Amino acid sequence: MNKLEYLYEFAAENSICIVNDTFSKTKKAACIHLKPDKLIVLDIAAIESKAEETVLLAEECGHYETGSLYIIEATYNTAVARSNRIKYEAMAKRWTYKNFLKPDEIETAFRLEGSFGEDAVAAHCGVPVDFLRKAVEYYRSTGVVFSFECNADSCA
Repeated sequence: MNKLEYLYEFAAENSICIVNDTFSKTKKAACIHLKPDKLIVLDIAAIESKAEETVLLAEECGHYETGSLYIIEATYNTAVARSNRIKYEAMAKRWTYKNFLKPDEIETAFRLEGSFGEDAVAAHCGVPVDFLRKAVEYYRSTGVVFSFECNADSCA
């Protein structure tokens, strides 16, 4: 089972309904919490690849899993609301990294595909390149040292 299939199953098991619809002109995905119902809206027509769909769906599931839900319109009103939105988005992204692109998977992909470039590594992981880069940055910030970044002069 690939990551995208797993996410659809994960959503079903957690009573999260996923619908294909246009949410806005700028967002390809959003979660809507109408207690007790949980809903994720994906604009499939706007999504460019299965890898992008995987990441979008994972991040929206991450909002539910971390409780980082907010009212989108409300976050435009005050600096505190905007700050909370940024914090909640970061929480959902961290959950996604930790659950869907772990350091050992990144290491393995670089070992197998690294000579073919970042695109091949991202494809091996089933995620877009920009998500791969952000995941590597996140793990570096937590102290993870990847062997593919090590050379004879550094990395102990």
